[in-house]
Amino acid sequence: MESIAELFKKKEYYHAFQPICQLPEKSRIGYEVLLRSKAGIHPEALFSLAKENKMLPELDVHSLHYALLTFFHSSIEHKNELLFVNIFPSTIIEDTFPGFIQKIARSFRPFLTQIVLEINESIMEGECWSEPIFTRRIAELKKLGFLIALDDVGDGANIFSKIEDISPDYIKIDRFFSQELSSSLEKQKTVKLFVDFCKDAPQLILEGVEEEDFACASLLGVAIGQGYLFGKPGSLPDE
Repeated sequence: MESIAELFKKKEYYHAFQPICQLPEKSRIGYEVLLRSKAGIHPEALFSLAKENKMLPELDVHSLHYALLTFFHSSIEHKNELLFVNIFPSTIIEDTFPGFIQKIARSFRPFLTQIVLEINESIMEGECWSEPIFTRRIAELKKLGFLIALDDVGDGANIFSKIEDISPDYIKIDRFFSQELSSSLEKQKTVKLFVDFCKDAPQLILEGVEEEDFACASLLGVAIGQGYLFGKPGSLPDE
């Protein structure tokens, strides 16, 4: 059986990049990198399969490494642009993670403050949040210069205590809240709640923004958005 590293080298696993933009100007501030499979396996299924086979941390770190290589070693300089990369809490608490992250810090030292580690607060990974080592590792990552984003906010429990625990630089609101935003007063109230909460810090990102709800999101004070309106996941411009 081929190793995960070999699958990345052969580009059986690869990355797509989706723009993240400032509102209302639609000016790009960076990209989220998304793992893809040539076999067409849905990312959630891919990660679930890796978890079942106790290979999730290995898949996670190789995905992170190759994403950084693709983005920061491309022929076009991504000056001051952020790269949002997903990582699982269970990977962060692995014994081997500090050694791996030190290698990343040495290899990508000029770019550390452009790397945003997106931590998903899914129920599947819920047990990791209660581990003291998790919050310690987050603090160590921030000390090295990495930025932290809390992903899919609104899809899990105890969100405000989690925000307090890890003090993220960015909060990404789940796309559920952007769908039909202009016609849903309840969703508008929720988005405005997060806008007010993030007035000073952390910065708020609304996922799934589309043309019909763009104006409403801007009026509510959403400063950063992601969605097909700004660009679908795909190759970087120089590829």
